[in-house]
Amino acid sequence: MKKLFYVRHGETQMNVNEKFSGQIETQLTELGKKQAQKAGENAKVNLPKIDYMIVSPLKRTRHTAKLIAEEIGFSFDAVELNDLFIERSFGNLEGSDAKPYIAKADKHMKLDHIESVETIKELEQRAKKAYEYVLSLEDYDNILIVGHGTFGRALRRVIDKRPHTDEFNVFKPIKNAEIIELI
Repeated sequence: MKKLFYVRHGETQMNVNEKFSGQIETQLTELGKKQAQKAGENAKVNLPKIDYMIVSPLKRTRHTAKLIAEEIGFSFDAVELNDLFIERSFGNLEGSDAKPYIAKADKHMKLDHIESVETIKELEQRAKKAYEYVLSLEDYDNILIVGHGTFGRALRRVIDKRPHTDEFNVFKPIKNAEIIELI
């Protein structure tokens, strides 16, 4: 039986600044690096031996994956970078020049109506393709995906066959460097 694990990248400077990073580049903070290393330590002890790793191509996920791979003895050269697993595009809401989300409630606002933002339906369609891709990997039993918070929730909704109508409240947010079992 295939096992699928998901880990969100470690803390980034954009997380600290309470700004949407979406599909732009942002570095891990020192805490984020420690979180990723700790996730690797936890994976080594608590997960079965990982056969395959799929990683969003953004720097924060690659850096997180590299630190985890070092801890579990997985060759980083064997990691697959895959655009299907990239974070949701928040359009002109993302970036260091964008307005911070002031209150936690702002992070839960509906964004589909904002021009240039990837809609939840579009995100969920991409998550469905990503899940179908993972299921097609017949040679691997224990797969670890290193990705992002919003994409991770969309992937969970697809796997659990939950509607996308309630964007943020179907599942609690995935914490930085938190590993969850999807299947």
